[in-house]
Amino acid sequence: MFTRNSSPEPSKPLARTNGPAIVTVPQHRTGPAESGDKSIIGNDLRIIGQGLRIISRGILQIDGEIEGDVQAAEVIIGEQGKVTGLVAGQQVTVSGKVSGAICAKTVTLQSTSEVEGDIHHIAFAIEQGAAFEGRSRRASNEADLNAVIQAKGGQSTSA
Repeated sequence: MFTRNSSPEPSKPLARTNGPAIVTVPQHRTGPAESGDKSIIGNDLRIIGQGLRIISRGILQIDGEIEGDVQAAEVIIGEQGKVTGLVAGQQVTVSGKVSGAICAKTVTLQSTSEVEGDIHHIAFAIEQGAAFEGRSRRASNEADLNAVIQAKGGQSTSA
């Protein structure tokens, strides 16, 4: 009664003569980091939560306010952005305010940034005019950074 089609692609339906043609197109989804997708938390948004963690696999731009931990492949904190908690990723760029630890392979503090907390990094750049109150801790490898993220992620952000 039914037969199994061995081709990996679904068959395309035939066009109808009295209506629009329907064609099935195979969907190929790439990850956010590959396609350059960016998640944005707008400047009119304020996110507050006990034990809150925001996690993204791609780029996360924060122009609003977050009280909680943030983790993404790349984190960009805009001039209006404010994070109170852990900020972690492969690359972190701060133009706004951070109160808490930053853990990333590459950390860049723009001239408009204000950071209060420790920065754990492999590469670190500070533009003239940036305000930084805390300790800079250079990690020798990614495993050391991941250990810091695990330790800080388990702590409460309301110190």
